[in-house]
Amino acid sequence: MGLMKSIEKFKPQAGCQLATYAYWWIRQTVRKAIFQNSRTIRLPENVYALLSKVMEAKRSYIQEGHHHPSKEQEAKRAGISVHKLEKLASTTTPPLSLQQPLWADQDTTFQEIIADTGVEIPDLSVSKQLMRRDVRNLLSTLSPRERQIMKLRYGIDGGEQGSLSDIGNIFGLSKERVRQLES
Repeated sequence: MGLMKSIEKFKPQAGCQLATYAYWWIRQTVRKAIFQNSRTIRLPENVYALLSKVMEAKRSYIQEGHHHPSKEQEAKRAGISVHKLEKLASTTTPPLSLQQPLWADQDTTFQEIIADTGVEIPDLSVSKQLMRRDVRNLLSTLSPRERQIMKLRYGIDGGEQGSLSDIGNIFGLSKERVRQLES
């Protein structure tokens, strides 16, 4: 892609060779592909630039003989604050697979120990079903108008909870009268 772009934009009159000109386009295209495809969760280019600064700072400390530079030293050499360095480190950690084993000697995975919040506990589900049945039975003892007022007021059967004045407008009643019927 970079080579094709450089060929399209190359102007021999500028006085440079195609290979020299194409190098930069190819390099830019490869870097962009890495930015967009190297991680499960794509990071913005400015984050990659900060990461490269930090890695270069760490590399230079290691070349100088400091094999374990402190966060303060890395941040100072990269030109950022320690807080920003810590935030960068926390946001760039790779995600964990739910199928990854927790311990090397066992087959237990993250998926097996993390609760699914989307699934209700059976006891709670049964309690809700029984409560719905009891509410329907109680509503059946009311007159049709009172039943409809209660359904509108409390959002029963999938509707939204209505205000006293909204329900009053539907039935042509004052909100005080709706409150009395509700009671």
